[in-house]
Amino acid sequence: MVARMASAERPPRAVAFGFSVHTGWAALVAISRVGSGLTVLDRRRVGMLPVPLTPRQDAYPHVFHAARELPLATAEQFIRKAEGEARTRAREELAAAMEALRTSGHRVVESAIITARESPSRPLEEVLQSHTLVHAAEGALFRAVICSASEDLGLRVFQVPAPELVRRAAKVLGLAKDDVPEFLTQLGRPLGPPWTADHKAATLAAALALS
Repeated sequence: MVARMASAERPPRAVAFGFSVHTGWAALVAISRVGSGLTVLDRRRVGMLPVPLTPRQDAYPHVFHAARELPLATAEQFIRKAEGEARTRAREELAAAMEALRTSGHRVVESAIITARESPSRPLEEVLQSHTLVHAAEGALFRAVICSASEDLGLRVFQVPAPELVRRAAKVLGLAKDDVPEFLTQLGRPLGPPWTADHKAATLAAALALS
């Protein structure tokens, strides 16, 4: 009897998270496959750090910008603390999204993260002296946080460079590259607003992960 009940249950549907990451937060879209198409199951903003106040009050989320105002040793501690807090909060928010999907019969298996061209590793002192490197370091930190939080929760991590996103997604979706914008518009229409560029990009990343 138990075996018959188990065989009658629908297996959990595989879901991928897609992330478009910004300084201190990320847009998350959860998608699964339905036949040959996609369905959007969730979209939400994942906050990683509180709104910034002042650097000397452990202000976030512009971590490296704030660290520029601190002595080097203090800046190192500040960045490590910020990254740890961001990872904890991201993990909590991802776990909540996973649980909401689990209760509706879905299983999240992968996180897809859109990446930028990462700069070579530099000493922190050199990074803090360069406005360009500081901006790059902010992005790299929060992408790493989403990656780490996903791995903490047992999710595989898939990364796709932003310049390759549309071309690669079009191929797996069986679309011409020029048809991708309309496809995304139609996919998001039943959801209503907001359906932003971040949501659309995160959807494409998740579609690649599912493929």
